Amino acid sequence: MYIPNLDPCSFTGTAVVLGYLLTNDFTINEQAALGAWFNVVGDILASNASWAAVLEERVQSFEDIQDNNQNDLDILKEAVDKLKVSIEKLQNEKKPY
Repeated sequence: MYIPNLDPCSFTGTAVVLGYLLTNDFTINEQAALGAWFNVVGDILASNASWAAVLEERVQSFEDIQDNNQNDLDILKEAVDKLKVSIEKLQNEKKPY
């Protein structure tokens, strides 16, 4: 399904116009029932969108953590390699006492 690109005022304005048009065609009880139905639809859409955002954020956070962990591992490997070189250098420079 495709929703056209509308600016926020036009998008909201269509809801206002549709709401006023529907008030003339229905009784008060029908308006209440229809309004409640639209609220349920809106709540489902909002709930679905917010949960999808939570899941997307979790995936992004996990990927960021993985990248940071890999960077940390690379830094530690470099440090260990430098320590090995220093140790070998010290072992080769043994001084007699």
